[in-house]
Amino acid sequence: MRLQSLLVLLLVAGFNPACRTGRLTFYFLDMVGGGSTLIVTPCGESLLIDTGSLEPKGRDHGRILQACRDAGLVHIDHLITTHFHSDHFGALLPVVQKMPVKNFYDKGGPGPEQEQRSEWFRTLYPLYQQATAGRARKLQPGDVIPLQDQRIELRVVAAEKRVLGFSGDVDAPAPGFEPAPPDQSDNGRSIALLLTWGDFSCFLGGDITHNVECHLVSPVNRLGQVDLYQVTHHGLDMSNHPELIRAIQPVVAVVMNGPQKGPGPRTLAALRSQASLQALYQLHFNTRHGEQGQAPMAAIANPTADGPGNYVRVTVDGRAKEMAVHIGDGGAAARYPFH
Repeated sequence: MRLQSLLVLLLVAGFNPACRTGRLTFYFLDMVGGGSTLIVTPCGESLLIDTGSLEPKGRDHGRILQACRDAGLVHIDHLITTHFHSDHFGALLPVVQKMPVKNFYDKGGPGPEQEQRSEWFRTLYPLYQQATAGRARKLQPGDVIPLQDQRIELRVVAAEKRVLGFSGDVDAPAPGFEPAPPDQSDNGRSIALLLTWGDFSCFLGGDITHNVECHLVSPVNRLGQVDLYQVTHHGLDMSNHPELIRAIQPVVAVVMNGPQKGPGPRTLAALRSQASLQALYQLHFNTRHGEQGQAPMAAIANPTADGPGNYVRVTVDGRAKEMAVHIGDGGAAARYPFH
């Protein structure tokens, strides 16, 4: 009886005996310039953020499903679509047809009217509606994804050009920042997420752009110091404002880029100049930039344009306060302590 009472108390406190690994794992998947990130909690609960592109058929959803198999998953607990661009939600339907999904989330609807008129949108959005079947929950700044392991918090910090704790116009100047021209695309409307687990934190900003970024860190730094940074918007220079990078002080950064897409020179310079940064990884060698224009070759998961589709896997050990980074499913890990 006393043992049962103790178990109940532990569960109420957010501890589940199934959460025995003590490790939180991120899979930054190669969508060849698109976006898809798989997260597996110490309890084995899964979150998939974005689903890459539909074309070429079989590529992106195949890589997502392979990562799920590598992680030992038979279903996805939570699937979040950050915004409605073809490289972020295109492969959702074929993923759902092969892997059951319990919960869907998005920002409440499609992007600007001019994008809704595009051919790619008219093709893909009905497939999204078919996959989610009206079950997608709308996320707003301040919302928290309900996870089994209550020690982990995944909080929405921006969505639909609204920022947590800020009620003004994101296209108006933030203190200390010169505003960029208003972003009329769905990029700036992306869902941005902050994951925290004890002393560890990770920022996943979707494709938000400068004006949203500025209000996330000025006049108040709403993100704090971040250990793992999914470099926003594939590393493009319309995102990743240098002041945001200085504010969050990342330890490890991962660029989800393509063979001719990201990281931009300003983004790369800002990351390289950040004293806190211990390692920069990227998914592809960018053939436009040369070796000096990207991460070290040993930290590039796919060194050729038609690479094998390797992902970057980051395993966070909460007890050791250490991130272990692997390229692909095997190989030696590089280890980095976090704050």
